[in-house]
Amino acid sequence: MKTVIAIMKFINFLTTITAKAVSYACLLLILALCYEVIARYVFGAPTTWSFDATYFLCSIAMVLTLAYTWQQNAHVSVDMILAKFSIKVQALLNVIFLLIIFFLTWILIIGAMFPHVIESWRILERSSIGYMPPIYPYKTWILAGTILMTLQGVNVFIKELYRLFNGKELKLS
Repeated sequence: MKTVIAIMKFINFLTTITAKAVSYACLLLILALCYEVIARYVFGAPTTWSFDATYFLCSIAMVLTLAYTWQQNAHVSVDMILAKFSIKVQALLNVIFLLIIFFLTWILIIGAMFPHVIESWRILERSSIGYMPPIYPYKTWILAGTILMTLQGVNVFIKELYRLFNGKELKLS
């Protein structure tokens, strides 16, 4: 069990450090948007890169913090039905849903994304609109966020298994 907890702590550390690093993308996003507003409305000279930059920065901020949001249990959740069941029944249903829906879906998505990301890097793919920025990094951080989310799902799955067999929450500290 010590090894499993160590792996879970590492996943949490990876998720947390990624989210904290990516939080600075929000500052860049604000700066880019302020610059665009000033350039457009004060100087009458809109930029060609603003749309792409804000699109990329928003996607970084969103996709690379999904796992952290789940780690902090901050996703919107409607547990009106589950709340009526015992802890073990809740855990059993969560385990079943994680296996059937979550892991199946995200592993298939990762499997489908991976060859596209490799191909994008191979051809150094660029956007066909705007100032034609490279999009292979974009595809890479989308894949990385998806992998982080799936890893966080592993943590949740292990916690739910622990709840199912022991009737109480697993504490990592």
